[in-house]
Amino acid sequence: MSTEQRERCEKISPDCPLEDTIYGYVPNMGGNAFFGVVFGICTLVQVYFLIRYWRLWKGFTILVLIGSLLECCGYAGRILMSKNPWDGAATSIQFVLLMVGPSFLAAALYMTLRALVQYFGEQYTKLPARLWTWPFVTADMLGFFSQCVGGVMASMTEKYPSLGTVGRVIMVFGVTFQAVVMAIAGILAADFAFRMRRERGSVFRHLDKDLNIFLISLTVVFFLVLTRCIYRIPELAGGVGGHMMRQEVEFMILDGCMIAISVILLSVIHPGIYATVIHGRADHRSKSVRLMDLESSASRDGSGRIPADHVDHRQADTNLDESIDASLQTTEPMETSRRTHAMAMRGYCNKE
Repeated sequence: MSTEQRERCEKISPDCPLEDTIYGYVPNMGGNAFFGVVFGICTLVQVYFLIRYWRLWKGFTILVLIGSLLECCGYAGRILMSKNPWDGAATSIQFVLLMVGPSFLAAALYMTLRALVQYFGEQYTKLPARLWTWPFVTADMLGFFSQCVGGVMASMTEKYPSLGTVGRVIMVFGVTFQAVVMAIAGILAADFAFRMRRERGSVFRHLDKDLNIFLISLTVVFFLVLTRCIYRIPELAGGVGGHMMRQEVEFMILDGCMIAISVILLSVIHPGIYATVIHGRADHRSKSVRLMDLESSASRDGSGRIPADHVDHRQADTNLDESIDASLQTTEPMETSRRTHAMAMRGYCNKE
């Protein structure tokens, strides 16, 4: 079918057959409605978590919320396509939104890595904690914008074939780059975990049940999102309207299910419920390290005094210690190792 004929097609007819649409099939109403409802519910759950845990996990929650909302809107587009596969606006909307939505889930994982490194200790990683967020998030956003630009261009394939080809190449680059970045982050995280596992005194060996569940869910989400990215590479490389893009069952399993399970896990096993202790310990470590650095600097100067503008850090540590002790007194006996660690850290700082 020529480009001019495609432009005139508004619905399925003898002159505009189903086989000539981008996907070559009528999207399944039930399946797409199911995913739309799932992502819609998860979006509302994330709105609640955003309000409930604004102080501690707002960045993580906002990213998951955006990703879930984009997925919900994307499947709304597919529902419209089930009524009319020639609906150009619905086709473009679902194509772009379902392409870029998982990028925000990946960014949420990267933000969590920094808090985990600060919680367990930077001595187990090859990267300082500050480098566990912005390099990966920046790279993820680069892949995101590449997919956005490429997706918009690729959605114009029917009207502008040459522009669509360029858009497809850009999209393949964006998804491939995103998959490579995730693989690198996964390798570094695995190395971090193995180093902690070998350390006898590591907190990693005495995790409470909730935190262990949270870490397992993060690992599962990581592999699900990575699987979806890998699936998208050959699908897009085959071109808009290619063989893989015309297989709805494969799409439902390798894209829909992968991301739906990921968002469900990030909604049910939210860090605000299962990993709140991470922020308290991470802040305590960070402040303790800064205090030791200041005291070391003062001793080298021969004054033995900490500058007046930094004295409040010691008070902040004391207040944080009191809040940690208060929370530990209300926990179950399984939290004994955590209390011991907090007391040892406080004693070490006071000794210095």
